[in-house]
Amino acid sequence: MASPRVSRSPLDRLAQGLWRPSDSRVVLHTELSPQRLLARLQSALSDEAPEITGRIQGTAIQLWRRASRSHSRGTFAPVFYGAVEPTPDGGSRLVGHFQLHPVTRLYILVWTTASVLLALGFLGVGILRASPEQDALDALPFVWPALLPLAGLAVVRWQQRRGRADEEAVRTWLGTIMGTE
Repeated sequence: MASPRVSRSPLDRLAQGLWRPSDSRVVLHTELSPQRLLARLQSALSDEAPEITGRIQGTAIQLWRRASRSHSRGTFAPVFYGAVEPTPDGGSRLVGHFQLHPVTRLYILVWTTASVLLALGFLGVGILRASPEQDALDALPFVWPALLPLAGLAVVRWQQRRGRADEEAVRTWLGTIMGTE
């Protein structure tokens, strides 16, 4: 029996996109031991990979596409967060997900909160200053700030869509390094 699909509010979808790992999880298996896989990844990153750069600390991995090759410019580029785990057959698997950088997520939260508060302030002032003699055009300057949060969220969603090509490039690079493609 299929589970019922739960309808989520736009705010829930925003929280899903910003704070939780993306739905596009990555799980890659290889016959290499975890140590050999980490060494191979470190070697590939130190060989000045033309497309991908990143960090390896212990078994944790962070990878992203170089800014010069990235479709989503700047801080909106997706980052792959993963970990290498041993498998019972002596091989290893790489498990991870793509997400915006934590500083970017914090900036989006602060910007959205500030723009919502600004919009509410402008709308409050507009209501307090309203008089029966005014028409709808007189209220327009107080309504424009309400579009700030919507514009900010539209930019975030647009950049996340552009970042899908970057996610695919990282997946392909990982598959090549691990010998799964």
